[in-house]
Amino acid sequence: MTENINKNEIIILKIIQNYLNKNRSFYIEKIIPFINVRLKEFSINLNNSGIREILKSLIKKKKILERSKLVRSEILTNINRRKIFDFICKNPGVNFNQIAKKLQLSNYIIAWHLKILIKFEFIRSKFIENHEVFFDINLPIEKDKEYFLLSKEKSKRLINYIIKNQEGCNKTQMRNNLKMHSTTVLKYINKLEEYKILLKKKLSNKTMYFLNEKVYYKIIGSLMSY
Repeated sequence: MTENINKNEIIILKIIQNYLNKNRSFYIEKIIPFINVRLKEFSINLNNSGIREILKSLIKKKKILERSKLVRSEILTNINRRKIFDFICKNPGVNFNQIAKKLQLSNYIIAWHLKILIKFEFIRSKFIENHEVFFDINLPIEKDKEYFLLSKEKSKRLINYIIKNQEGCNKTQMRNNLKMHSTTVLKYINKLEEYKILLKKKLSNKTMYFLNEKVYYKIIGSLMSY
């Protein structure tokens, strides 16, 4: 996660942006003379050592990256990168194939933009059930498995069906009406119940399932800012 920057860092970052706009990559030692000259316009007295320390601070805060032509403030100006970022924010826990299917972008383009978004700490990745999945960097890590589960299409279908049938549903109803295999229904119900997204009750000798609205909408609510 990125941190706030001070006045001198802001000025130097603007100088770096001007430098990179001329299709040059950022290297600490190469850019110091350029910054040294430009700082005279701002009446800032910094020696090379002081400039170097500020550059290291900006790198640490993920505002810039060495050997790159990009700065953090411009990362989301790229249309495709913004689409990928927005999709991940709205669907935390999605994997590479889900992104490709939804956005209809080439694998190369998606891989490149994911790499940039991770480097600048807009998103993070994690392996869950042998899948590399992606999350907005600001989401709580402890909820990753719940987000991953809710990103699955079958989870969404089951939950939407239960929401429409608030009197409760049993496995047979879900299997028949959603045209899912019984083992698939059982697998997802067990997972949703494990994370307390579904509640199980015995009614008239039948096991019925209900949405745990408090838990479910709390999870969904954390995404509403996007």
